[in-house]
Amino acid sequence: MKKTTLMLAAALSFSAATFAQTPAQTPTQQKTTLKLAKVAAPAKMAKVIENVPEMITKQPAGKLYKDMYGYAKGFISMWGMIYEDKMDGRARDFVVGDDGCYYMSSPITFQYTDSWIKGEKGEGDTIVFKLPQQIMVHEVGDDQTVNYYAARLKFQKVNGENQYVYDESSQDMKFVWRNDSLIKADTNALLGMVSEKGDWNGLGDLISETAPNPFVNDGPADPSKAEKFIFTFHPSERTTTQRISKVVIEGNDFYANNIDPQVPEAWIHGVIDGNKLSFTGAQYMGLDKNKHQYRFNIPFNVYYDESTYETVYQQLKKVTFKYDAKTKKVNNCPYGFLSNYGYRNIAMEMQVVMQPEFEAWNGVIAAPQNPTILQYQEASSGEGCIIFDLPRNNVKNSFMDQSYVYFNLFFDDELVTFYPDQYTGISEEMTDVPVDFADANYAFQTHGSQHRVAIYDSGFERVGVMGVYQDGDVRLCSDIVWSDGSVTSDIRNAHVSGEVQASTYYDLSGRAVAAPAHGVFIKKSVGSDGTVRTSKVVVK
Repeated sequence: MKKTTLMLAAALSFSAATFAQTPAQTPTQQKTTLKLAKVAAPAKMAKVIENVPEMITKQPAGKLYKDMYGYAKGFISMWGMIYEDKMDGRARDFVVGDDGCYYMSSPITFQYTDSWIKGEKGEGDTIVFKLPQQIMVHEVGDDQTVNYYAARLKFQKVNGENQYVYDESSQDMKFVWRNDSLIKADTNALLGMVSEKGDWNGLGDLISETAPNPFVNDGPADPSKAEKFIFTFHPSERTTTQRISKVVIEGNDFYANNIDPQVPEAWIHGVIDGNKLSFTGAQYMGLDKNKHQYRFNIPFNVYYDESTYETVYQQLKKVTFKYDAKTKKVNNCPYGFLSNYGYRNIAMEMQVVMQPEFEAWNGVIAAPQNPTILQYQEASSGEGCIIFDLPRNNVKNSFMDQSYVYFNLFFDDELVTFYPDQYTGISEEMTDVPVDFADANYAFQTHGSQHRVAIYDSGFERVGVMGVYQDGDVRLCSDIVWSDGSVTSDIRNAHVSGEVQASTYYDLSGRAVAAPAHGVFIKKSVGSDGTVRTSKVVVK
């Protein structure tokens, strides 16, 4: 796949007209010949570090430039290898200090740190950061830490290997502070991270540019007129995701939010023209405070090319949908969006939103349908897991607002509480698990209506799953569905009332099967009153 190259100007100059036309790049880092190797700390570095002031972790006093918009080109390290990379949309603070100094937060763009480095005024509009300065304390084990420093690094071959090493000739890193923008002046030197032993960790900026954020999210004039719609899309060819989106229609302007779960309150803006609705250009969504990066929604076509065995990312000028003015339904678009960090590069943590649809929600509230346990593996000799399907519709076959939907797990008859010391991807104990919750450690995973939860405990005979709808004092629950590992699904107090209206079969991977043959399948039956029964079917 071809990549486009973004040519940077000497200074950042943003405008809605220019950024919307900038083509994005594929989410692929380019592998380098650089190597990570243990390099003895130069004597000069060791001496300097002895006198480095304490790490600055509090915002210095002075004029604050909050959440500026940053772009960088440099290096990242993954799986022991170093890759060239670009990062667009890094949020960074800058302070012109009351003490006459200058302070930049999180100086290494590719590694957010809750710290600052201090610079002093040089000639003209130059700021000189005298390095090394400590920016991070990394915990590597019980009572073991590694201190990391921002340092000036130079390219050098070490034992025949390409390296970036501590520059003993100078540790002055120069930036230009001009028109409220901060620009790294020396693009040959690397602003990198090193340990006190002199080891480079593979992260660093060659180019770094930060400017005031010029973007605003384009929302409706009166958000109070919002109506709830069902927002449906495909993050991949085999998965479907649904959630509630608020929609405001003002004349020919169509606004919808909750497109991007990282910034759910942000809106996208489309224009209605007869029976068509179009969204044009990259649209700014807002700041993901957890990642300290800005999100954009960009018209895209994402598909898998069977001939090249690659996923193709094709940026579009606009996407157009069929629009029904009577029902307000929006559908029939073969393409969609990319929710992305920044607008110039396709970030690895983007969200694919293909074939999106909007449909008015009827608002019927009822208990969740019973889950279907697809797999249960005990944690007898390592990590176990449970994989289950929790339908998005309730027992009255109405879509549930997923912000009010949770699930509970049971070990035998005991309700499970998840604790951070065991499930390290969560920050506090949790009993009701939000239906779309996923953590960075993959203990909780979600794919549409399917969920996987890691199990570390053992010594119980069966595991149960229950769906929960919780909105204030209203708590509605499904039956508890049980599995002992051999019986895929055993439902307590489950029955279908009235005539069976529909039956659906699923294989053990959770995929719907039109005509089950040769194997074990899950049969889901829905009665005329909306009640559901799930059973295991063996076809020989």
